[in-house]
Amino acid sequence: MSATDAEIQSRIEGVYRGNTRVDPKEVTVKVQDAVVVLTGAVDSAKEKRYARELAEEVEGVKGVNDQLTIKNFVKRPDAELAEAVRHALVRDAFVDGGQIEVYASNGEVRLDGTVPTYAVKKSAEDVTWWTPGVTNVESLLLVTDEDFVDVSPGHVVDA
Repeated sequence: MSATDAEIQSRIEGVYRGNTRVDPKEVTVKVQDAVVVLTGAVDSAKEKRYARELAEEVEGVKGVNDQLTIKNFVKRPDAELAEAVRHALVRDAFVDGGQIEVYASNGEVRLDGTVPTYAVKKSAEDVTWWTPGVTNVESLLLVTDEDFVDVSPGHVVDA
């Protein structure tokens, strides 16, 4: 039995209320024929992305029409955006931006270089997402000082 539009809307609103990454007061959810329409104004590109992804994961959703806008969004020239991200990385308490190269193109930012831990990698990505003008982040950062843990299914060899 498939969920009604009202049930899907209620589920999505509940997910938003139970999640700190999306402010439920900023997002309006409407559902018609299991297709979700998100409207409102959010604080960042990262929050916009999370709102869409969380809605997509709700059972019964056939599609999401993301019409969310970003508050105070200012399109920045590529060089200015890359420089703003570099400064934000250097100022961040957990990230040493010196080993990270930043490239920007039409609001999309690519991070390249090495970082000592996965925590620093995550911090660098978060700092970049929250920089005004960023619409997407591609992280090519490599972690150098932590041991790699292979979580893929192991190959068993008979002894």
